[in-house]
Amino acid sequence: MPTASCLCNAIKINIIGSPMAAALCHCGDCRKISGSAFGFNWVLASKDVEITGNPKIFSTTANSGNTVTSHFCSDCGVTLWRDGPATKGLMYFKAGTLDELKDQNLANPVAEIFTSQRLFWLKAVSGAAQKDEME
Repeated sequence: MPTASCLCNAIKINIIGSPMAAALCHCGDCRKISGSAFGFNWVLASKDVEITGNPKIFSTTANSGNTVTSHFCSDCGVTLWRDGPATKGLMYFKAGTLDELKDQNLANPVAEIFTSQRLFWLKAVSGAAQKDEME
């Protein structure tokens, strides 16, 4: 069973189901949240996740126009997942928070979204669907 945590271990996550999909997101929000060139997200059913700790939440309007809520550690600031009313029952889990590298390789990205915002020096992931925006 894959596990994940924030940097200070105040929030821990057990993933009891398999990811429904994995995707790279190149939107500005995911770049800011990850502090990197893109976000690596697993789509998980909320029922397949056990959370220990009390994440803080912050809601905003995403590039898609939908309300998106970030769940993060109030101590170390790490965002662990995002969700919202438009994705009821699903969570966009930040795969970089997985505790083991081997678990990050369990789901290859099947799509890249917001490719219109991808940094010019990044190449498309072979075999992954390429989407200019969120559909």
